Amino acid sequence: MFSEIEPSPRYRQLLELYKLMHGHGVSRRSGNEVIDVAAHNTFLGRGIFRHINSIRTLIQVSGSISILDYGSGKGVQYTDDVLRNGKKVSNSLHEYWKVQDVACFDPGISDEDDALDKKYDGVIATNVLDLIPEEDLKWVVERLFSRANKFVFCNVADFPSPTSLPSGENARVTKRSSLWWRALFAEANKKHPEINYCIAFGTRRKKSDGEIVENTGYLHNCQDLSMPGEKYASPVGKDPKEKSVTAREDD
Repeated sequence: MFSEIEPSPRYRQLLELYKLMHGHGVSRRSGNEVIDVAAHNTFLGRGIFRHINSIRTLIQVSGSISILDYGSGKGVQYTDDVLRNGKKVSNSLHEYWKVQDVACFDPGISDEDDALDKKYDGVIATNVLDLIPEEDLKWVVERLFSRANKFVFCNVADFPSPTSLPSGENARVTKRSSLWWRALFAEANKKHPEINYCIAFGTRRKKSDGEIVENTGYLHNCQDLSMPGEKYASPVGKDPKEKSVTAREDD
């Protein structure tokens, strides 16, 4: 069985590919085209804006003040203003969530793991888990739960990622059912019964008229928790020359 100390060879291989992509950029599908994304625009972390309302709900319900962003990308999301319908509502995610501390950790950027030496009220991992080999997910999920005092939030999906690995393989290497993901988290929760968890599970289906529809459902163990859904606007950089940008799925 693989572990945090001894991950699988596949995990190590993918980690090296992500380090390569952070440094050299990626290829990403946009509609019917494949575009090359430069390194400085690769995995910025802005994909989290699709989930900031859900995370804020968990923070408010649990009274959390510290967050670990596991797999945070380059961390640009924490320098952005927060917009609603094109109007700024907060100067930062810290302010929007009303938290005191957000720590970032991404093994694809740095081997430094000092952020994992302490615990946080909440641990979030957006656009991360389904990029990890199935054989390593048990120890990764345990890693998230063991660093949390109150809650864990993650998102996964059952359809291909728009991003391709340098090997040509789709970046979403684990595509499993909602029942499978719930069972994985329930197993970790047995060891950490004090931790609430929430999984945003994305699906993509084709309607009878051919239209592709994406939906997000929530799998959680939080009593009486009503998730607000995600209709949030895009972030905007602090540089006044930088325009508002759409938060893509795996940025």
